[in-house]
Amino acid sequence: MKVKPEESINFADVAHGIITFEGGDPASRLILELLDTPWVQRLRRIRQTGNTLLVYMFAEHSRFGHSLGVAYLAHKLMGHLKKYSPESVKKYELAVSAAALLHDIGHVAPGSHLAERVWSKQNHHGDKASHELLSNRVILEDPEISGILKSYDPELPGLVSKILSGDSSLPPWTVQIISGGGWNADRGNWTIVDSAMCAVSYGRYNVFALLDAFKLTTNGELVIQESRLDALTHFFVARDSMYRQVYQHRVLQAVDALSENIVRRVIELNNSDLNNSDLNNSNSKAVFVDSVMQEALSSRNYHADLPLESLFKMTEPWWGYHLEQWCDSSDKTLSSLASSLRDRKLFKTIRLEEEDSELEAQARKIATELGYDERYHVIKTSFADTHRSSLEELPQVELDSGKLKPISEVEPLIGELVARSSKRRVWLAMPKEIKDRIGRVR
Repeated sequence: MKVKPEESINFADVAHGIITFEGGDPASRLILELLDTPWVQRLRRIRQTGNTLLVYMFAEHSRFGHSLGVAYLAHKLMGHLKKYSPESVKKYELAVSAAALLHDIGHVAPGSHLAERVWSKQNHHGDKASHELLSNRVILEDPEISGILKSYDPELPGLVSKILSGDSSLPPWTVQIISGGGWNADRGNWTIVDSAMCAVSYGRYNVFALLDAFKLTTNGELVIQESRLDALTHFFVARDSMYRQVYQHRVLQAVDALSENIVRRVIELNNSDLNNSDLNNSNSKAVFVDSVMQEALSSRNYHADLPLESLFKMTEPWWGYHLEQWCDSSDKTLSSLASSLRDRKLFKTIRLEEEDSELEAQARKIATELGYDERYHVIKTSFADTHRSSLEELPQVELDSGKLKPISEVEPLIGELVARSSKRRVWLAMPKEIKDRIGRVR
């Protein structure tokens, strides 16, 4: 949107109450202009937390509000950092603001991060996720977004791309503010927003106290002051709680695995001779796919292989329409799986303390006896606390004396939350009838 220098634009925000962008500020004007582009508005049709709404009923929010919130936090933090390095911040303020708003523009349905597991048949992209690589494609190739960026500076699209790619030639803070270890504007926003939309309190922390705690060193590193370390500790506890209580909820893990199996079955049907008797006597009407779905099913690297116009259409309504069609498929396995997801007839779970091949074999035998295809209706899924990693690069602490020290040496709790080895948890998911036959209550 175009705004006059004397105007200010306010947005009601579930995390911060009211967020404001001033028309007299170039970075704010850039954010507001990008906001009205089709690719950014498309984020309203991409779920922020995927299938979480099947566990927490109000979690129907989109990537749009999150992305605007990230831009707001990055902008607020840069305003604070200008006290320490005004020239450096001014030089990169436009690029960082745009990168913060556009960082998630490459997400597709179903369910953002779930989609990367559903569509990616080849995951060798270094340390970059598919949506991050696609975000860079959109920034550089979409004529409207690149055109707006170039109207501010011809080099701006490339600079925004470099920030999102973590280019080491840039001042470290430009990358750290959006995707650095520990707190960043991205994590800082979703922790609060997702907590509020799930109607839980786990993710709440004092975000504005934390914004005031950061400084820039002479070499451009983002560091935190010792006097505000308690605010950062609170954030780490909040993030840890969100992973344990929300993102890694065992029902959610089973639902996500069900989504993956639906696509796996569609691929099998789509690639097989539909008259083959071992496909449940399927016929030519067994599976519906439109041209975009056909491209996604056939691709090995959807983010790179598909044209932007096809990727643009991979939204939640597009996925939901296919799910509706698959519920009526003449293939009974696909119909059963799709109906389970659409109607929330979710698979039940059994925790496997160790690899229990006997229990798994029993579940698969019962599934076959009940007329299920055990390849799709008995799912073993596992996950670990992936946010805990000794490789996560944390900001250093500036002590009251002015010296810098590793954060784990100053606050051991943060070190434990990040570096402690994660315990792999394994679940067996199956329809309720199978679990009942096994005789497990929990």
